[in-house]
Formats: sequence, C-alpha cells, structure tokens
Amino acid sequence: MTASFLRHTLAASACTLALATGLMATRPALAQQPMQQTTTEQAQPTPAQQAAIAHDMKTVAEYRLPKDFFTRMMPVIEQIRQSRISPPETPNMTLEETIKRTGDMEALKPILQHNGMSAREFVMGITTFGLTSAVMQHPAQDSKNMPPLNPDNVKLLQSHQAQTQALIQAMGGSEGEGQQPAVPQ
Repeated sequence: MTASFLRHTLAASACTLALATGLMATRPALAQQPMQQTTTEQAQPTPAQQAAIAHDMKTVAEYRLPKDFFTRMMPVIEQIRQSRISPPETPNMTLEETIKRTGDMEALKPILQHNGMSAREFVMGITTFGLTSAVMQHPAQDSKNMPPLNPDNVKLLQSHQAQTQALIQAMGGSEGEGQQPAVPQ
C-alpha cells in the first residue's frame, strides 16, 4: 500500500528532524519510510547536518499555525488525495529544500493556489502539525532533545481534538493515534 502524499511530505520535511531527536518510532509517516541509509550513517550526522537539523527543528517547533489551520488544510489534503499526487522525492533535504521541491510540483501548484496557500505554508503547516501532535502524544519520549513547542500550537490542537483526529486520519494515520493528546511537560 502506497502512503499518501501528505504522509510522504511530512516524512520528507521531518526526516532530518527525526535523525536528531529519535522521533522515528512515534511518527507512522516516518516509520513506514523505507530506510535508504544504514543505521551507522543515520546515527552520525556530520557537523553541517547537525547544524541544519538543529535549525530546522527550531524553525518547526517555533512556527505558529494559523488559527484557521484546520479549515484551510483539510480541503488541501482532500484535493491532494483525490488527485493522487505523488510526493516529491526529498530524502535528507533541509526544510528549505523540501519547501522548494514541493513548490516546484506542477500538479500541486493549482491546489495550493486555489486554497490560497503557498508551498511554504503547506510544508511548514503540515510539518509543524505532525511534530506538535507527535510530541503531545508522547511528551516524555519526544521532547527531550528538541526546542519547546509553540504553546499556541499546543492550545490549538488541544482545543480542536476532533479536527486533529480528522487531519491525522486524512493523512493516513492509524485510527487510534492522537485520541488523547497529552500536555508537554
């Protein structure tokens, strides 16, 4: 079974982040990605990769989701699913490279334009959502090696649990994921 575009996009944009934090086990989108590197290669990123990982992690953790995130993102996700758009190949790319590659996708451009969303808003939104929901579900495990989450995003997901579940489902998450998000400590 092929994973959806959104799961691949989340996986691609969060791949680098997962290397640094050990979040691989908590994100089904990442866990289902085929391993293209050996464990040794993944365990020892170069100093430049470590700096990029730290920068991307901080950027995603601090990014503020708009208050209308769910209202805007769900139609985009549905249109992407209905169009059966394949994700861009972005293994081991930085967040900026992933945003550029996503923005260059001809099939995706009209969907994003129709919904008034840029490639940056899409990638940052879906990545921030994925990271925030994963850490909220497993705070003790996931928050150890990362910057604090944007508290506005935590509140947004906590106050919109039904929409959080619907988005996780639309992204292809398992049925039981995220039912009771915990508050990060």
